[in-house]
Amino acid sequence: MNTISIDSDKCRKDEICMEECPFNLLVDGGDGIPTPVEAAGEMCVNCGHCVAICPGDAIAVNGMTAEDCDEVDPAKAVSAEQVEQLFRSRRSVRVYKDEPVERETLERLLDMARWAPTARNKQPVHWLVLTDRDEIAELSRMVASWLREVGRYLPIADAVDKGKDMVNRDAPCLLIAHAGPDALKPVEDCSIALTTIEAAAPAFGLGACWGGLFMAAAQNCEPLRDRLNLPEGHTVYGALMLGRPKFRFRRIPPREAVKVTWR
Repeated sequence: MNTISIDSDKCRKDEICMEECPFNLLVDGGDGIPTPVEAAGEMCVNCGHCVAICPGDAIAVNGMTAEDCDEVDPAKAVSAEQVEQLFRSRRSVRVYKDEPVERETLERLLDMARWAPTARNKQPVHWLVLTDRDEIAELSRMVASWLREVGRYLPIADAVDKGKDMVNRDAPCLLIAHAGPDALKPVEDCSIALTTIEAAAPAFGLGACWGGLFMAAAQNCEPLRDRLNLPEGHTVYGALMLGRPKFRFRRIPPREAVKVTWR
């Protein structure tokens, strides 16, 4: 049961929290000070919206107050032009330098992904981080074996057998996102978390590529699932190769026009 409390001495009676609550759990108590509705304890998802937006620092959710939150620094906001180039220049990086990815860098990226949105703020995403090159190569061989069994992408399986890893691309790191059966939207939650890391990677000198073949095998190949040794009931919902690009992309290829209907 979640608890929402309002400090009446700090409240500015601006009603901002009432407007911003995703589930309309705060209403005017009659004196301009918000009060939680009867079902607030059950419906609150502990997102912290009200705490984050209150200019008077008057709200606490489950004991979390403004003092527990980091301040947003407007000076660190990126420009529209920077964001535009970031996403227009995004490439799937499949050729990496023979260098490990530092543990500290991985920890920072994973930490940022904690703020990726999840359904009802359940935060169900778990991570398996592989940095052992031999283990990653072994998983690639297992994926190749599965591809042969199902009769798909046989040239890729042949390449792996000959020592050219076209599954995990000799990446020095493989990030695997998984979630348990209690997740409401595990595909979306894990995908958004991985996309967050992919978007942030260039700022750390890294490139990334989605491991589509690995993801398919991890969901359908029992020996591979057993090899990953995930917690009981957990399923792989996404994987990302990560490493320092061997080469620098210099241009932004064109794309098709936006497909949009305006109403």
